[in-house]
Amino acid sequence: MTIRHALVVDDSKSARMMLQRLLSKMNVESEAVENAEEALRFLQNKQPDVIFMDHMMPGMDGLEATQMIKSNPLTAAIPTIMYTSKEDREYHQMALSHGAQGVLAKPASQDAIMAVIQSLDEPAANDDNSAPAAQIPLIEIDKLIEKRLKDVISEARAEISAAVDSATHQLQQTQNSQLELMQTRLSQKQEAFQYDVRAQLSEQELFQKTRQQNQRLAVAVADKMVKKSADDLITIIRTSQTSVEADLASLREQLSKDIARRSNRALITGLAGGAILGGLIGVAAVLFL
Repeated sequence: MTIRHALVVDDSKSARMMLQRLLSKMNVESEAVENAEEALRFLQNKQPDVIFMDHMMPGMDGLEATQMIKSNPLTAAIPTIMYTSKEDREYHQMALSHGAQGVLAKPASQDAIMAVIQSLDEPAANDDNSAPAAQIPLIEIDKLIEKRLKDVISEARAEISAAVDSATHQLQQTQNSQLELMQTRLSQKQEAFQYDVRAQLSEQELFQKTRQQNQRLAVAVADKMVKKSADDLITIIRTSQTSVEADLASLREQLSKDIARRSNRALITGLAGGAILGGLIGVAAVLFL
């Protein structure tokens, strides 16, 4: 069969470019899209001679896209080759059951591409000169795609939810294990720290570490005590001096008063004695005369 134009469907840019280069060396023009949804929209307007379909892609996978292509009379005659790293016999049978007409293993070689193309028994779409097949309205194709997208989104949400729950559980277990490990390490460090503190707080260790501070403190306290004692002594001396001065003044005053009294008393006594003596002399004089 004559292959002039191919469609490459793959979400990997490098895989698309490699396959397109190999096809170009075989004089086969090719166009490329990166997912199944784009491939279905592409086929609404163009019909390549062959489709190379990747299996694992975001959204709709390659087998599902191949099944939709085969269910559409407009595209059912286009041979689809699964372009994937899966090449075991079981996968090959599954690909055929979904409508694929062969499997091309990644990474592809020019000989492998040629062998797959030569294995195609059905005529290519551009070799079919019969009456055009009945076409499914574009709106129906859009509905099928939309329905499939909704199903894929629902499945993806369920898978994401399950994955999140599993990841959350694993994260909690990991966090709990890390927390227990951190607590164990913290307890060990705390015990080591307490041991060091006890060793450093022994009486001898404390005495050695605070010896200079204690000496300086003792000198400062002694200076303050000496200063305070001197101040107190000065205050006592000043208070005693004031008291002595007061006592001396009082004593002087009392002595002055006592001397004055005694002087007055002596004067009176002298006057009285003189008077008596004069009287006696007068009496004696009278008697003798």
